[in-house]
Amino acid sequence: MRIRIIALVGTVAVLASCLSDEKKFGYSVGYGRSYPEKIALKMPGNAPSITQQYRNTLDHGKVGDTSAHLGIDIHADIGTPVIAAADGVVLRSYWGPAYGNQIEILHAPDSSGKSSRTRYVHLDKRLVKVGAQVQRGGEIGHLGITGFLSSGFPHLHFEVLFRGTSIFGSATDPHKFWAKGPGQITCFGPEWNGLSTDEFKITYPVGCK
Repeated sequence: MRIRIIALVGTVAVLASCLSDEKKFGYSVGYGRSYPEKIALKMPGNAPSITQQYRNTLDHGKVGDTSAHLGIDIHADIGTPVIAAADGVVLRSYWGPAYGNQIEILHAPDSSGKSSRTRYVHLDKRLVKVGAQVQRGGEIGHLGITGFLSSGFPHLHFEVLFRGTSIFGSATDPHKFWAKGPGQITCFGPEWNGLSTDEFKITYPVGCK
């Protein structure tokens, strides 16, 4: 294993180097040992690897705990196309100091009558503007390392805000919503176009090889 020098410390730097060199596809880190809502995952061998899982400590009586991670991190090379996880309209497309380039997409209401959103963070480049209609699998940006919370490691931080707008009140584990079923990470393909909106279903926001 070739270790590269990164502006990180300890085990995070080692993990980043290992994944960069050896496990770019088909690998997923596990949930934290103490996280109470683990989902059994089936990771396609051709899918870019997941380097951090969702954990919402606020759901479990740990208000003030800074270890919450309200999405999943997908590792790939800078410039890798990022694609829409479902049909929708671009609500936000902007740059901020913490998360860099980011895009938020509003998706159609499900049978509850409420809409959900997906967020795509640390992008190298944004390719869509507010108000644009996007289709599942359509390219919306390029993966990057923008924003100081990227920690200098190229990845897409991907969030699902289920039936709501507040990141703290609505953020939900994306693994609940894959088109093939909970935990069955679903690479985009034409067979997933035209899915019913009765249930909120997503496909992987980075293309699989």
